[in-house]
Amino acid sequence: MVKNGEYFMIKEMKEKGMTITAISEHLNRDRKTVRKWLREGVPEGYSRQVIKAGKLDPFKDYIIHRMEEEGCFNSVVLYDEIRDMGYTGKMTILRDFMQPLRPQLREKATVRFETPAGRQAQVDWGEVTVNWNGTSKKLHIFVMLLSYSRMIYVEFMEDEKLDTLIGCHTRAFNFFEGVVETCLYDNMKTVVSDVDEKGGVIWNKRFARFAEHHGFTLKRCRFYRPRTKGKVENGIGYVKKNFWQRVRTFNDLDDLNAKALDWVNTHANARIHNTTKERPIERWYTEKEKLRPFNQIPFELVDYYPRKVTNDCLVSYCASMYSVPFQYVGSIVHVQDDKKGLICIYSGNEKIAEHKKATVKYQVKREKEHFRGIFSSGKNKVSQPLPRLDEHSAPEVTQRDLSVYEQFALEVNQ
Repeated sequence: MVKNGEYFMIKEMKEKGMTITAISEHLNRDRKTVRKWLREGVPEGYSRQVIKAGKLDPFKDYIIHRMEEEGCFNSVVLYDEIRDMGYTGKMTILRDFMQPLRPQLREKATVRFETPAGRQAQVDWGEVTVNWNGTSKKLHIFVMLLSYSRMIYVEFMEDEKLDTLIGCHTRAFNFFEGVVETCLYDNMKTVVSDVDEKGGVIWNKRFARFAEHHGFTLKRCRFYRPRTKGKVENGIGYVKKNFWQRVRTFNDLDDLNAKALDWVNTHANARIHNTTKERPIERWYTEKEKLRPFNQIPFELVDYYPRKVTNDCLVSYCASMYSVPFQYVGSIVHVQDDKKGLICIYSGNEKIAEHKKATVKYQVKREKEHFRGIFSSGKNKVSQPLPRLDEHSAPEVTQRDLSVYEQFALEVNQ
């Protein structure tokens, strides 16, 4: 016979979506008994009296929502939250309510947290300590993991500085052959500069520019949400427990990263994953179709500048002029100064010109190939009027006689 209170527990579990099998296993009751009491209603001996609302009742919908929709199964966290909302009961009441709901709601929440292909990557740092030339030294493990396929990229670095982080991202995107929509981070200082009064994230400006350059958005892992970034944290643990245990010696950082890349390709991404029951490399073939193209314009911690190509196939930068192929006349291109003596000019993701940087002002850097084909057969004149430079250009452009173009045309066609 069902004991006092069991019937109402059975009824509540069923209303919360638990199956008869799950209820019977939790209460150690036969499934037929559970089914019988659900079918027949209130057991004999029970009077249909008005039951007073419990202290937890006003908060049950909120608790179930946090468990089912947001994956929070930590009773301490939920206790703090509902206490702030006015709950006056004890922790044991909350735990007793949550305990039978955990198995099924956890399964539902896990399904919801599976991310679509190409949607998200998770990024984090880990640390290991090594004996480096007789002294103890920390090495930093960069891990980027694609949330859908579980494809992982691993790299060991000497620090976690911003330029190091950007370099790791660039190599990871090249490894994955594309970029996801969103990258998820914790509160690493090189990504999150601060939090405003309303709790909003203030992103590191340089890193935000890097993300914009490659076309992905930034997202911070929410506090008390272990499932939000759990995949990459598990990835770091996997690197330490599986790869790092295999490393006996290495010559330098390049040697260590070569070993790490080999392990990634032959073990980490080739194994059967415990959660997906598939090989990450096989799921990646599906995910790769959803990844965005990687921006081939290299991002340095310097700006690149938009310029309009003039009618004589030139763009201005720092009071000098640089040629581009004549097909780009009138279009907007981007000039990038690598600060090492090289000027690169891009149209979209394609590099269309490269010049040595002018050493003095008002120089004109031309490549003959940029003008080849501009002159139609039998006509050696440029019919377009000489242009005036836009607001980004050098102050003045020397007016050129058409004979200059005639002579240049002869040189190009020789």
